[in-house]
Amino acid sequence: MDSEWTDKKEFGLTIRRLRLTNNLSLRDLADRSGISYSFISSIEKGRFSPSRETVVALGQALNGVDLNELLMQAGYAPVSGLVKEESVLYEPEVQFILRAKREMTPKAFKTFMRIVEQTKKALEDE
Repeated sequence: MDSEWTDKKEFGLTIRRLRLTNNLSLRDLADRSGISYSFISSIEKGRFSPSRETVVALGQALNGVDLNELLMQAGYAPVSGLVKEESVLYEPEVQFILRAKREMTPKAFKTFMRIVEQTKKALEDE
């Protein structure tokens, strides 16, 4: 067995462990990450190596994950200057929106942002 196959298997097992630790089904993780559940299943089984974008999407959808660690395990360089949304650099409102993006499904977040935009427009029109 070559090392690439072993690395894919190990990464897949890590994703599965993190998903189960977060009490998420494949479909739940798919909804949170925007990655299809069948592709996540294939990653967990070590069939495919995910792209950097896929690793980032999965990492952001899973609570308690060090994104840089996950990227390095998948064979990618870490994100330089990664700032968590809890950073004091962000105002509370920005922290709230970033947390909502991480915790909501993509569809729910789009609805959320549509409401924010409509509210902003209504307030500007007053």
